[in-house]
Amino acid sequence: MKVENSQGKIFYGMHFYPGVAEYNPPKEKAYRVFVNENTIRQMSPTFAGKPIFVEHVDDVEENVDELRKEADGWVIESFFNEADGKHWAKFIIVSQKGEEAIRRGYRLSNAYFPKKLAGGGLWNGVSYQKEVTEAEYEHLAIVNNPRYEESVIMTPNEFKAYCETQKLELKRLANSKDKGEPKMKALNFFKKTKVENSTDLENTVVTLPKSGKDMTIAQIVNDHDAILNMQGYANGDHMVKVGEEEMSVNDLTGKYIEMCNAMKEAKENKEDVIEEDEKGLAKKEEESEIENEDDQDEVMENEEDDEKKKEKKENKDDDDKAVKKNSKETPKKLTEEEKAEKKRNFQALKNAEDVARDSKTEEVFESLTDQVARGQSRYGSSN
Repeated sequence: MKVENSQGKIFYGMHFYPGVAEYNPPKEKAYRVFVNENTIRQMSPTFAGKPIFVEHVDDVEENVDELRKEADGWVIESFFNEADGKHWAKFIIVSQKGEEAIRRGYRLSNAYFPKKLAGGGLWNGVSYQKEVTEAEYEHLAIVNNPRYEESVIMTPNEFKAYCETQKLELKRLANSKDKGEPKMKALNFFKKTKVENSTDLENTVVTLPKSGKDMTIAQIVNDHDAILNMQGYANGDHMVKVGEEEMSVNDLTGKYIEMCNAMKEAKENKEDVIEEDEKGLAKKEEESEIENEDDQDEVMENEEDDEKKKEKKENKDDDDKAVKKNSKETPKKLTEEEKAEKKRNFQALKNAEDVARDSKTEEVFESLTDQVARGQSRYGSSN
């Protein structure tokens, strides 16, 4: 269907990129579907001429005349924007209602019919039940809460400036890569929600800048909270590389405990050996000290004996020398005067002996009467 109404304003808006979306049809169980890049590109031609409404509609009027009355605009084309890697729509708004919604900050949300589906799987850590392999756009809606947080509506001039800025940024990143400078990858956000609309932030998926892994906000929050709750400790199931061998933290812990036990046992054995050696050495030292003491006593006894022998010998030698000396001395010749003096001394000694003998005799033969008379003469009469 071609757009014939030219009485309106042209706008550009981002509306789609690959990811998982959740459907929650009435009276049916909710399920998730995955749409890849190739499928979106194949869908792009089917968007031209499709109607635009403020908020999604359940059914699109098949009568063209009636549809023109109800539609707030028309899709001109859907295309892949190389400046940011997302799918944009060029469209025209023909109603005041549509222009007012854009002024109020409303953004784009598409609706499509799946034609072919494949089985489920896992995409960047997010499980899905079905994959859309072929589809056709039904309509484009201007909504308050779009499926993609990055959705935006711009005027032609704004869109041109945006693309130029994005290209310059891509060029700068390419140059920094060539120079080896580190750079921060942009985070890609999208929601696993209904195709029509959703505001569930927990289902928003983020492409991590370094690993390139896509995770939901809920997964990121839960994983980070679990890490914080571990208080810096690693999970036992986490794998680590030790040298060339990979093992879990639990296995590494087990090996460390075994090594500590072995070292403790070896230390205890070593201490026992050292203790036995010390006891043996102490015993030997004690025996050696006893032997030394005995030797010292013996040496001292020998020294005392030698000293006594030496002293005895010296005394004997002195005696021998004295005897020898006396025997060798020649009697000295006395002078006549010395001879006379010697004779006088001898005579005096002899006279003293005679006097003493006479005095003793007188004492022996003194009578009692003589003694009394001698006392009275010495002390006087008692009358």
